[in-house]
Amino acid sequence: MRCIPKDFLLSQKIESLSKKQRENTKTQWELEFSKRWAAAGAHWGVPKTTLVVHGWLMAQASPVSTDEVMEALELSRGGSHNALQSLVEWKLAHAFKPLGARQVKYTAEDDPFAMLMAVIHKRREQELVPIAELAEWNAEMKAELSLQGREDFHERIGGIAHRARQLDTLLVRTAREDEGWWWRWVLGPLRTK
Repeated sequence: MRCIPKDFLLSQKIESLSKKQRENTKTQWELEFSKRWAAAGAHWGVPKTTLVVHGWLMAQASPVSTDEVMEALELSRGGSHNALQSLVEWKLAHAFKPLGARQVKYTAEDDPFAMLMAVIHKRREQELVPIAELAEWNAEMKAELSLQGREDFHERIGGIAHRARQLDTLLVRTAREDEGWWWRWVLGPLRTK
């Protein structure tokens, strides 16, 4: 029988405790970041839980499964799954199935420009497209509004819809451009020389 010195066992216990403390510290900063990310992204129109999951996912060095998200953020399976699917729909995360694995793994989009464009595209779909579609209703109601003496209302709605279509066209055209073009377009006028 082999004898193990007490000092060796004690050092193993200390090492495992320090490892747990490092993992807890890691978890703390990840959770803190995910909360701050949710606060920063609250104006994007993304649900808070989805932003918390996205923030936590961004802090991960390797792809994670739904179970890992559930455990780390103390969410239900349905809540975790819905948040991850919403992130994939927004194109803020990618889902893939490693060869030989049964679980789907998720990773956050790591390109800041791609993230920005994904948010802009989704906001365009949610806000500009419905307003631009209001132009059709306005055209159909023109005769009725004229009979009621509300041409001013027809013109106001037409102006709003026209500006929405212009902005929508601008976003569609600029979305096709690369990051360099955006930086030249946005930062070009700011150069002072």
